[in-house]
Amino acid sequence: MLTSTKDMALIRRIPVREAVFKTKKYPSMTGSDFYIFFSLFGIGIALAAFFWVWWFQLSHISQNFTGIFHIFDFILFFALSYIVWHQILMDIFSWYVASDVSHPNAPYAPPQNLRVAYVTAFVPGAEPYSVLEKSLTAMVAVDYPHETWLLDEGDDKTAKMICKDLGVKHFSRKDKIKYNTDSGKFQSKTKGGNYNAWLHTYDTKYDIVAQHDVDFIPCVDFLTRTLGYFRDPEVAFVGLPQVYGNETESWIARGAAEQTYGFYGPLQKGLYGHDMTLLVGANHIMRMKAYKDIDGYTAHITEDLLTGMKLYTHENNWKSVYVPEILLVGEGPGTWASYLGQQMRWAYGCMDIFFRHSPDLLPKMSLKHFMNYFILQQFYFSGVAQVAGVALLTLYFFTGITPSNMALLPIFILYVPLFLYQIAFHLWLQRFNIDPSKEKGLMIRGRILSIAAWPVYFLAFIGVIRGKRLTYVVTPKGDLQLPDYRPKLFLPHFIIGSATLLGMIVGYVLGHTAGPMYFWAIINTSLMYFFFLSEAIPYTIVNLQRFAFGLFQKEVSA
Repeated sequence: MLTSTKDMALIRRIPVREAVFKTKKYPSMTGSDFYIFFSLFGIGIALAAFFWVWWFQLSHISQNFTGIFHIFDFILFFALSYIVWHQILMDIFSWYVASDVSHPNAPYAPPQNLRVAYVTAFVPGAEPYSVLEKSLTAMVAVDYPHETWLLDEGDDKTAKMICKDLGVKHFSRKDKIKYNTDSGKFQSKTKGGNYNAWLHTYDTKYDIVAQHDVDFIPCVDFLTRTLGYFRDPEVAFVGLPQVYGNETESWIARGAAEQTYGFYGPLQKGLYGHDMTLLVGANHIMRMKAYKDIDGYTAHITEDLLTGMKLYTHENNWKSVYVPEILLVGEGPGTWASYLGQQMRWAYGCMDIFFRHSPDLLPKMSLKHFMNYFILQQFYFSGVAQVAGVALLTLYFFTGITPSNMALLPIFILYVPLFLYQIAFHLWLQRFNIDPSKEKGLMIRGRILSIAAWPVYFLAFIGVIRGKRLTYVVTPKGDLQLPDYRPKLFLPHFIIGSATLLGMIVGYVLGHTAGPMYFWAIINTSLMYFFFLSEAIPYTIVNLQRFAFGLFQKEVSA
């Protein structure tokens, strides 16, 4: 039986075998891996504990106010603590999850005579026909008997012709009023609403529905490597990693891919060990009975997260399997516009679920699932934490009010070792990535993208609080991801960077020149201006060149 992740990366070489017993999972760590992991985990917790004990000393709380108003000093200190500790605690949580990295037993032979629908959705104008045709061709060629479906939001003539040529069944809810509602199960302009409309029509025809985004190209044995796990009647869905095949398209595409390595490696493997593989809408295979138990997808901008949560409640109590194999390859965002748009959608959806749906769903789960989902949903609040940091800096520069009495040197002495250790620990955990030979290193591009994304996370938070509905927008695919300089995308970054720059100027004039405050303000201004100027300067140069070329053409024609 396989025990190492390296072996699991090669699982596709193992011949499919017959079996009749229920799916089982096995630790992906060897004995020496366990020893090393828990040693590293203990050292990391110790470093964090030292920093925690030092940080939360009462002497570090400022004395800006007196009497009953001293409560505001505690509020300011709490805000500062949230800013600093949000990222640390999220990292510690990822260590905890990784402690149970697991993989399933080798694939079972699929049951015979399963009625399988293999489905993808298409939005005309957002996804090119070349991508659609390539994906449908590969879907039809997959080797387990199935019917291939296209769910076409536009009832597009060209899409219909492609389907006819390839023998693919076509469905569209366009102009069907009952399948295009403002809210609820068939909410318009949502992926979940589109799938639910199809399911409402054809749910009795199939036992299993396999689906992925239209940019994915499956291996020919995609279904035979996954359907066997449904021999276990308690398995609701099988999840797989989302792998980007356009990493060389741009450094943004490479960075977006780097951000997936840890998620689909140690995190998803660890969550599978915790009996809660996250349902990912980009690709999965679902039992039709599980769909019916939760009344189909939840029509939401991040329908996969919310649908998965419903499957894990006590009243449903379904199981899942995570197969850490590369059985499909898709496309990731390759431009700033597509990347930041994707991040806005994910952040808004996750935070909306946290405020509107989690209070009802989390208490219906086991304690372990409750805790895991609750903490996972804190990820995008990093944007709130960072903006709170800018607000505290601005407050100090303009008023002299400080959130804490801490010197910069002790912070460096205690925090820098912990920060470096977090990086080292994640480097060690990369052995549990899907393809450790390629998915390794400091992931600098991915880290840069994470910094660029947090202002977008904050805007998503504001949208959720305001109750502003965010329309589902498909991430552009193929040739529609054209490189373009768009400084407006980084207007929030420019505003945030300008806030700390102005604050430093005002602080200098007023004599508010504490070293730690200036240190963080300089870092913030530099990073935010870097992103804005990296778009604004090329944009200006290109437009000046176009202007000069236009003048030249006029002179020649004259």
